[in-house]
Amino acid sequence: MPAPLSADAFPAIVDSAPDVIMLVDARGMIVYANRRSEDMFGYPPGELVGERIEYLVPLEQREIHQLNREVYVEDPHPRGMGVGLRLSARRRDGALVPVEISLSPYQAGESVYVVAIVRDVTDLRRQEEVVRRSEARLRLVTENAADMIFRYRPGDEPSFEYVSAAASALTGYSPEEFYAHPELAISFVVEEDREAVEEALWTGVPETLSVRAHRRDGALRWFECRLRRGRNSDGSPMTEGILRDVTERRAAEDESQRLLAEIETQLERERIAGDLHDDVIQSVYSLGLALHGDMADPAVTKSAALGRAIDGLNSVIADLRSYMRQLSGEHTSPLHEPFRPRIEALLSADGPQWTVEVADDLDLDESTERHVYLLMKELISNVTRHARAKQAVVTLRREHDGIELEVRDDGVGYDPANVPSSSYGLRSIDHRVAMLRASIETETAPNRGTVVRVHIPQEPSVPAAPSPPPTPPSQVPQVT
Repeated sequence: MPAPLSADAFPAIVDSAPDVIMLVDARGMIVYANRRSEDMFGYPPGELVGERIEYLVPLEQREIHQLNREVYVEDPHPRGMGVGLRLSARRRDGALVPVEISLSPYQAGESVYVVAIVRDVTDLRRQEEVVRRSEARLRLVTENAADMIFRYRPGDEPSFEYVSAAASALTGYSPEEFYAHPELAISFVVEEDREAVEEALWTGVPETLSVRAHRRDGALRWFECRLRRGRNSDGSPMTEGILRDVTERRAAEDESQRLLAEIETQLERERIAGDLHDDVIQSVYSLGLALHGDMADPAVTKSAALGRAIDGLNSVIADLRSYMRQLSGEHTSPLHEPFRPRIEALLSADGPQWTVEVADDLDLDESTERHVYLLMKELISNVTRHARAKQAVVTLRREHDGIELEVRDDGVGYDPANVPSSSYGLRSIDHRVAMLRASIETETAPNRGTVVRVHIPQEPSVPAAPSPPPTPPSQVPQVT
């Protein structure tokens, strides 16, 4: 059990207190001050003894302080710190110190004394000033913000705790109207969106909500509301929000979507046109060449020539029907015919003497194989129609880093500088090369033949929707 404290210990305890402790008699004379008074006021404790307490009061407040002290002595009672009074004490050097003071009466025989505890609240006042300035800045920002900022208390009697001044410009309703009629938060929203708004105000979910609402003038606007769920100091639920008019942004987004849809439609048209040009038109052209050759050959009867032409046209019709089913989304089985005979079927007897070198280990997926086939079809057609070659070679082989396609002829060649960019066949070739993410190289000159090489990377990724043909197009033989 600790030993009892002696009477001599109490002055030491009082001197160690963090606040100034003074004893003042009924006349207002200081009869005791602890050591903390020297730190706060700059006076040694003994120097204050015998001085009036007003000695520590700012000059302009001494008269009213003396009056208040005399009133207090007539009815002494405990008074705690922080009772709403903003007090200051005067230091020895004349500087003022913000303080809080508690008072309590002490009776010794017939004499009444007042125990005053004085606390330096300089740091507290500084913090309060920081908070005050911060709140003032926040108030300035919220009151001048273009967005409507609000605090909403849901419950049996919902209400707005705060609505910024921007409400008037944004909705046509003043903050006072939202305070007086909290149901405005729901009623000015279009009926189809009201349930979502009510749930969001009650729960804070979703955090971002886009709704349509009628301004006071009847104009229909799009609003975006960002919400945060929280609680008030009393623990009740509260929803904070920022409301922004996004009508122009939504209109811009809608216009952007419309333009994207138009671009996609145009790209789809380009793809269909390219497929028809590279496949159907080239097939019909080949049929025309074959029919012309048969009609000029006395060994072929007209009946046989027409029969071959009809078979060819039926084949083209079948290809068109298959292509139409693909466009409509119907599933079509991939072609299983080997690549080499399909390429050989493209070669015309009236054209140059062809050599075909097609590897068996190509292992192409269906989409890539179709693009490669149509690309070869266009290149072979160009040689047949324009090169006036005697010999031509088409090569398709696998290299270590992809597929190599080459079409070579000994024909008339051409000057790349004189190739017009308006040729659809020219654009189609560039389109196929872009779809395959390949590279193309052309070697040609007048009377020196032409070599076209296309390198297709290993396992190319062929996008579902085509991109526009690159501009300017690569220099390849003109196709009309």
